[in-house]
Amino acid sequence: MAAPGTKRRSTRQAASRKRSIYVDPETDDEFEAESEEEFRPVEPPAPPPKKRKVARTTRHKPQTRSDAAKSKQTVKSMFRVGKPRKPNSKTTTEKRQDFSGPTDNLIPQWTSLPVNILRDVFVFASQPIHEQTTEASANVAWLLRAARTCRAFALPALEAYYQSPSMLSNLQPHHFLDLLCMPSNKRYIDYNVKVQSLYIDVARLAYVAHNRPPFDLRALVAKLPQLQHMEIIHPKDKPPYRPMKIQRWVFQPRQLVDTLDTHRIRLRSWRWTREMIHLPSNDVVDLYGMMATVHQSNVFSRLERLVVCGFNYEDSSEPVAELNPQLPETEPPPGLATSISKLSSLKDLTFMTCDIVMDKFLQRLPTNLRRLELSNCLEITSDMMREYFKTSGAELRELVLNHNAALSLSFLTGLKELCPRLEALKVDMHYYSERFTINDAEPLYNELLTVDETPSWPPHLRRLELVHASKWSPEAAQNLFRSLIDSAPQMQDLRHLVVHAHINIPWRDRVGFRDQWIERLRRVYLRRIEDPAQNMGSLRQYRLWKQAHGSGTVALDDEDELGDNSDEQTVAKRQLSHVRVSPHKPSGDTDVFSDSDDAPVPRQRPRRSKRVAETHVVQVSKSTTPTPDSDSTDENEAEDWRKQPEKFIQGLCDVVDVRIDNQRPRENQWTEGDFLDSEVSGDEDWHSGAESEAEESYAW
Repeated sequence: MAAPGTKRRSTRQAASRKRSIYVDPETDDEFEAESEEEFRPVEPPAPPPKKRKVARTTRHKPQTRSDAAKSKQTVKSMFRVGKPRKPNSKTTTEKRQDFSGPTDNLIPQWTSLPVNILRDVFVFASQPIHEQTTEASANVAWLLRAARTCRAFALPALEAYYQSPSMLSNLQPHHFLDLLCMPSNKRYIDYNVKVQSLYIDVARLAYVAHNRPPFDLRALVAKLPQLQHMEIIHPKDKPPYRPMKIQRWVFQPRQLVDTLDTHRIRLRSWRWTREMIHLPSNDVVDLYGMMATVHQSNVFSRLERLVVCGFNYEDSSEPVAELNPQLPETEPPPGLATSISKLSSLKDLTFMTCDIVMDKFLQRLPTNLRRLELSNCLEITSDMMREYFKTSGAELRELVLNHNAALSLSFLTGLKELCPRLEALKVDMHYYSERFTINDAEPLYNELLTVDETPSWPPHLRRLELVHASKWSPEAAQNLFRSLIDSAPQMQDLRHLVVHAHINIPWRDRVGFRDQWIERLRRVYLRRIEDPAQNMGSLRQYRLWKQAHGSGTVALDDEDELGDNSDEQTVAKRQLSHVRVSPHKPSGDTDVFSDSDDAPVPRQRPRRSKRVAETHVVQVSKSTTPTPDSDSTDENEAEDWRKQPEKFIQGLCDVVDVRIDNQRPRENQWTEGDFLDSEVSGDEDWHSGAESEAEESYAW
């Protein structure tokens, strides 16, 4: 910006020339100028000469480079047209709240903690470190800096990193292998036995590093005797599940499994990606025969988690084999589900972008699964899930269903009887297009939940998430919300409730619908959080509080030092009951119900939509006369739901995030924060008070 003392360019030009008068001339003679002297710019008077100041002659020491660097002063750049704008400030750093009460200034002896506890602390504080993002790289750098802090932190911080090392560049696998091959007397610790998990992005293996040969994965796993979890991750197996321009990398599973078996490695988790499997022939029978043989080996004898990615419906041979029962003495060729059933210890199974999951595929899976995840499987429907629950739903503990375009919520009707031990249910109904240039991210079902279908909830449910629920009527959504309230006495274990619903109804009806069900669900399930004790901030503060209450009198200085302000505590207590649970969407549908005895503080003015809707309801009620037929059950419930107490208050959920709107989910959800920048709003060229300084300036 320009300095306050300078004027705009148009102001300086106007001061050096005569003001022009724009009038409509009556004759052509008025265009003739009498002389050219009138249009010459008036030269300003020359300023008086300034007196020259004579400074004292003093001897100075020779100036060195360091002194010259210190004496340099940075001049703040002035505003100029065309200057690039500052980037958007999407992340706002919150101000750190330090403890201001009395303390003994004693720092806990963190170095005295056991190594295993410090390792768990570093592991928790450094997540995530495997994602190919700048955040993961910063977490790795922080972990290595913590290892260099002191000798007591070196071993637990290094163990936290090498327990699951990250490969963020093409050279890191080579450097890591070189470190493992070093003699033991030249290493700080034995890194080989510290590695338990190995997660590698396929780009780290597909491309050759500078001055290095192609990386040999078998040589790396041969140096890891304690390896238990191994996955090679492809970026296309993550949202939005589109093909990416990455060089293809393949491996031979038999050779890799033989290397693991030679070094007596027993895996607990593994990932199959169809695109990475290399076989001499592309025959499906050979593919699943190899997988069945590998699953029966000693390497997979303890396998508990399996991830399957990219298997299409052309890769299945089981349905064709079952249609030919004329040869019962011959065993049908193994398929994907048959090869998976060979894993006796399998507890966790995940399918990603697998169109092979169709018809009776799920019924061939092992019946002792504890966790099942289906992501971006376009052929799965509610009828298939219901049939699977009848055979294998009794032992299921966690069910994750994300981005399945043909899957509705009709399977929720018998969930209580078919999955009685279910503890976590997560359904994400946000869909993605197969191509970036087209928009075909639409659900393939007719209706998410019909009016006649009422969900039933397992009694041991602890976590429930229904995100982006759309394409349903308000009556069906009302049945789902009412079922949650009616099931509150049986759902004593519920601690996390998230429901995001998109309902296409007029905005006046949506305001009342949103206020009713959001407030009722929070009234029933939300836990009332109490403030922590104000006198337990430090040991000294507790001693002063105990002495003050023991003697019965509190000195003025002690009272100030304790920081016992009853007014602030009362205000904080009142404000706590109205705190927003979910800060992601600060709108009118995130107000928290409060049934406390304290009078609430003055709250913000309600949303304009709510005020207009309430005004409309009042006008309609005044203009119409009540009739006996108008006193129906639905109208009384809509008008008197605030006055009616709930039958049962669960009050044990730490998170109750309920949103009701009419949005249409898109791949990129733009909010107000995406259109704001860090610069000050307004005209930077305009200065207050400029009219009095230059009255003869132009408007633009």
